[in-house]
This record gives sequence, structure tokens and C-alpha cells, in this order.
Amino acid sequence: MTYKISLYDGVHTYDCLIDYLNQVKQVVPDIVFKPHDYNTWNIDKKIYPNGVYYGFRVYHKSDVNNHIATLQVTDYTTDKPKYGITCININDGRNSYGIDGQHKYSIHVKNMIKIAKKVLKPFTFDQIADRHRQQFRNNIDSLSNGMRWELRQNTCDGYEHLITDWENLYHLGYTPKNEKFKRMMQYIIDNKEKIDKYRNYNPDHYFVLVKDGEVQYRLNSLKNDTPHKVASKDALPDDIKGKLFVLDITDDKDFVEDIGLKENDGAYWIIA
Repeated sequence: MTYKISLYDGVHTYDCLIDYLNQVKQVVPDIVFKPHDYNTWNIDKKIYPNGVYYGFRVYHKSDVNNHIATLQVTDYTTDKPKYGITCININDGRNSYGIDGQHKYSIHVKNMIKIAKKVLKPFTFDQIADRHRQQFRNNIDSLSNGMRWELRQNTCDGYEHLITDWENLYHLGYTPKNEKFKRMMQYIIDNKEKIDKYRNYNPDHYFVLVKDGEVQYRLNSLKNDTPHKVASKDALPDDIKGKLFVLDITDDKDFVEDIGLKENDGAYWIIA
């Protein structure tokens, strides 16, 4: 079979995927697509220098920062391409890698249209927060793990049980006879503030979501509460607003210590 490739939204993609996207759009009109997965294998790069896309991410018009699903075609070189959808609103599909949720596919496009109509809906505040949490947690854990590694390097493997005693001995005026023990105790005293902050670093933090013409935010320690809503970023409490401003002038996904992390223009983690 000779499969067809056409331009769609400025990129080259397979005609069977274009048909799939258009049929989904008919049953779920309040969505937009952005190209995501592309193929360069066995592709004429002179004709398709940027590859040929076989997947598009799906966004609700109310939130173009956080995709709600991915639509794909595979086996597009055969008479029976497979149509797929990956979404966290799918509960009875196959697990997928990453944050996109579960996956379903079929050689019958009409089956996928039924699923799309059911699962392609705007994500909730909690769903978006859960999707983006891992990157923020990795940065927090990195600071804590780094501190623990530094402690082991400058003291010993059993430092957890000795820190308090080292401090007490120092304040009692004890002078160790062993030089290595003395260096360990002095390191603990000289770096007390840093150690106290980062050894078990787990600061409370806000998740701030900008979508649908409003801003929602909630403190992580109050995660069972309904998020607060304000009309704009300017209406946020001053401590959140100031840190959010810093993140807005920082590259996306660059963690700023004591400030937070910006996932995208609509999702922020703010350290309390």
C-alpha cells in the first residue's frame, strides 16, 4: 500500500491521522491539536526535512498549556492502520510511559471516536497538579539527597544518629583528641543552618493553575480543600504573586531555590 502524506496545521502527517483528527473534532469541537510525535525512519528528508508526524496532542480551548490526551496512528504503512488515544481519563486501557495515562487502540476508527467523545474533557485542578508534580518533587528531593551525600562525605555513614551528640559535645566545650572526629564535629557546627534546612527538606508549597480566564491555587498541606479562585495573577496573595513573577522571567522548568518551578504558562509550583 502507498500511504498518503499531507500538510496539516503546518506539518506533514499521514492522511489517516488527519481523518482521525477531523472525526474527533466533529464530536468534541472545543479542542485544538498540536503536533507531537514524528517519524524520521524511512522518510525522504529532502521532501520531509522535519519528519512526518504520527501523533498530535489534544488541548481543550480553555487550557492550551496542559494537554488532555494524545492521538496517534501506528501501522500507517499497512492497509489497516491502528488508531490510538492516550489519556488519564481512561481507566481500562494499557498503561503508558510517562504522565499521559492509559492507552487504547483499534483498527476501527469509529471505536476510537466513541472513546474520544467520552474522555476528552478538561482536566481538573488535581489532575493537572498530579501530572506536573514529579518534576517539582525531583528538584526538592535532589536538594535533600545532595545534603545527605555531603554529610556522609564530611562525617560518616552513621551521621543520622550522631548529629545531636556532636552539637551537644561542642556546646559543652568538649575538645576531641582524634583529629578526624574533631573535623566532623566542626563541620556539623559550621554548617548547622544548611543541614537543618536541607537534610529532610520538604517545604510546603502551592500549586497555581492559570486557565479558563481565572487563577486557582492551593497549599499542598491543605490538598483536601477546594482550591482558592481569583480573577488574575495580580489578585494572588503578595507572597505567591512575588515568587510567581520571578518564575515568569525564568526559563520554563528551571527550579529556583526557595521560589519554585514553572511548568508552563499555566502551571506553577510556589514554595510557601
